[in-house]
Amino acid sequence: MRGTFAGLFFITLTTLLLELTLIRVLDVLWYPNFAYMIITMAMLAFGLAGVYTSIRPPVAVAQAAKRLFWLSIFFCIFTLALFPILNNVTIDFNQLAVKPLNSVAHFVVIYIALAIPFFIGGIILTTIFTLHDKYIQKLYFWDLLGASIGSVMLVPLLPKVGSAGLLLVSAGLGALAATFFASSKTQRFASVAIAFVCVLLPFAKTDGYYDFNFHMDKRHIKQVEKRTEVTIWDPISRIDIIDYRPGVKWIAYDGGTQTSYFYDFDGDFEKLRESLPEQARQHFWGRIVLLSHYLKRDTEQKVLVIGSAGGQEIKAALTYGASEVDGIELVGAVVELGKGKYSEYIGNLFNHPKVTNIKGEGRTFLRSTTKKYDIIQIMSNHTSSSIAAGTGAMATNYLQTADAYKEYFTHLTADGILHINHHVYPRMVTTAALAWKQMGRDNFRDHVLVFEIPGVQDNLPTLLIKMSPWTEKEVLEADAFMKNKLVEKPAQFGEGFLSADFYGGEFPPELADRIDYRVAPVTDNQPYFNHIRKKMHLVKTDRENFMSKSVSKLLNSRIQAGIPTDVIHFFVSGGTALVLSSIFLFAPLLFSEVGRSQWNRKGSFILYFSCLGAGFIIYELIFIQIFMKLIGYPLYTYTTIVFTFLFGAGLGSYFSYHWKLSPDRSWFIPFLGVVTYSCIFLLSFEALFDMFLTVDTWVRISLSILLVLPLAFFLGMPFPLGILAVSNQARGAVAWAWAFNGLFTVVGGLASVLLSIYFGFQKTLLIASAIYLLGFLAYARIRQTSVVSRVAVASN
Repeated sequence: MRGTFAGLFFITLTTLLLELTLIRVLDVLWYPNFAYMIITMAMLAFGLAGVYTSIRPPVAVAQAAKRLFWLSIFFCIFTLALFPILNNVTIDFNQLAVKPLNSVAHFVVIYIALAIPFFIGGIILTTIFTLHDKYIQKLYFWDLLGASIGSVMLVPLLPKVGSAGLLLVSAGLGALAATFFASSKTQRFASVAIAFVCVLLPFAKTDGYYDFNFHMDKRHIKQVEKRTEVTIWDPISRIDIIDYRPGVKWIAYDGGTQTSYFYDFDGDFEKLRESLPEQARQHFWGRIVLLSHYLKRDTEQKVLVIGSAGGQEIKAALTYGASEVDGIELVGAVVELGKGKYSEYIGNLFNHPKVTNIKGEGRTFLRSTTKKYDIIQIMSNHTSSSIAAGTGAMATNYLQTADAYKEYFTHLTADGILHINHHVYPRMVTTAALAWKQMGRDNFRDHVLVFEIPGVQDNLPTLLIKMSPWTEKEVLEADAFMKNKLVEKPAQFGEGFLSADFYGGEFPPELADRIDYRVAPVTDNQPYFNHIRKKMHLVKTDRENFMSKSVSKLLNSRIQAGIPTDVIHFFVSGGTALVLSSIFLFAPLLFSEVGRSQWNRKGSFILYFSCLGAGFIIYELIFIQIFMKLIGYPLYTYTTIVFTFLFGAGLGSYFSYHWKLSPDRSWFIPFLGVVTYSCIFLLSFEALFDMFLTVDTWVRISLSILLVLPLAFFLGMPFPLGILAVSNQARGAVAWAWAFNGLFTVVGGLASVLLSIYFGFQKTLLIASAIYLLGFLAYARIRQTSVVSRVAVASN
């Protein structure tokens, strides 16, 4: 069994590493929501393998090693095949209306190619679980241990070998798994040799990375990619530095999903200031970067830039006389490039004696300091990585919540300015107004200015919130400096686009229902600021209902061939899950021995493993989001929580064996533990978080592990308990159980996002607890059949 344990360990390790690698690849080739969609659909193949195993004739134990060996080799081969397929079969979702048949055909090819390795991995697991179901608690431990290690390997390896290199590493680990199933020295030698070559190749490449061709022409990157000077696979984002035009280097995040620039600058701030604001476009994105610094000019102002990227906000601060500038940037590669290779090109901005530019996350930094700033500036800052954000289904944005605004206001001086450029300013206003009211402040409208380019698609309007009321002189000065339209201002200076309800801090629900996009304030409990769509069709400008031309054009720009591309992944993934659920259910019922055989509680069996799949993934994904507040760094949060869930669940499975948990002994313990600990956590986590928000990062990570581990420990027990309860049924029951568990892992992932959007994270956790209670009731029925069967066998 040791060889089986080791082979299982490496297969689950490489399967999870492959999943995370492909998510990062497709974040770059497409957009995060499309990447999430197709990876979710591919992961359904993992469960489909259970259906296949339940239907096909059972394999003899003597023949199992041979089958597992070749399956592992095929896993390696089909993983390697993804590299040429993704480089030659491309799809641009912006061309759906132009090339619908071609796009659909390519989509199908890519989907099948992505699904095959997961399908093979699922067959390996279900074969092992079916043959050795009596040892399921130990097997499940090695399964989850491998997955937990795979979940953390991407972070250290991605910068070294890139995404295509990790694809080779994943293939090599699949071949390594084959060595533990090999039945001859020749097989063992061949599989070791394949593993060695696959793993060595990406590390041996000295001139950059093996890499993928771009699929989508995001921000016209295909037209300039040949002028790429540097490519770095940072764990957060892939960074390409491109010689864009004279005097400008383009910093392309994830293939153009987000963007910033290094501007050529000689370091002469006095000369630069004399040229402003008329020549702002030559040195900055425009006047929108400069406004707060201009208003605070020459006052020894202290400035914080959240998302310093290429340094234009830092340059603006220094140009107008800042005494101190702190720049926070999540993608460390950009900071290093600004301090090193491109330091002279940008006038040594990042190495300036008044500048402290560090890798970090904005809100985490604010919690760690008591410093007050005259300006806090945020320029459309959010991560484009599905992994860093915690989910690709619907991106969260923790910089645009009422909780975040309270932290900004707390760290501003009595006359300080919060300067934000982001999409959809009406929602920024309602969110900031809620924070303002929660802090016990009033007359919020007297503190707000908003500038917007008139008549065009929402293009990062400028929001300024001043801690003291705006004076007439300041408003006139700001209006004269900007060429954009002043759309929001204190009431005494004229009428704005928004009504007083937007500024009150308690946005009326009836008004929110009337407006054709989501404009209600956002909190950390529901941090989906960018999810604004209500209608699946084109919308019209409607002044009476606060639908501006800029917002309507933004919403309509995301509709291709009548399909809203910002939410299409929900419909495709959900529709696929519904179709496959009928296959998962009826194919075994009609064609497998276990499906056709008569046994009691078959419905409870299906319900039980469906509950486990949905409940586990809801807990995992919601905990990732909740712990964003404590840990801060999105990537650290993701890896910490996923690793702890998988490792802790593995320990739970292992100890359930040693504690002799079974259908007729202490079977209720894991369910009691899950529900009890969930209640304790919900009642205490906010107070605990507040106590530890300002301590060192590694202390916060350690505390997070301690808080998550007890729940994960109990979550690891119900699945093997379920397998033990059905192991005496017809062969194929174990594989069928795996199928429903896998299917509802996908369903639960989608449900977690939808539930948290409409009900928030805390209520979604209660729903997850209710799902486990339902599983408890289902198991109570299953175990009755299991105990009766064992008694009958013993009496005979």
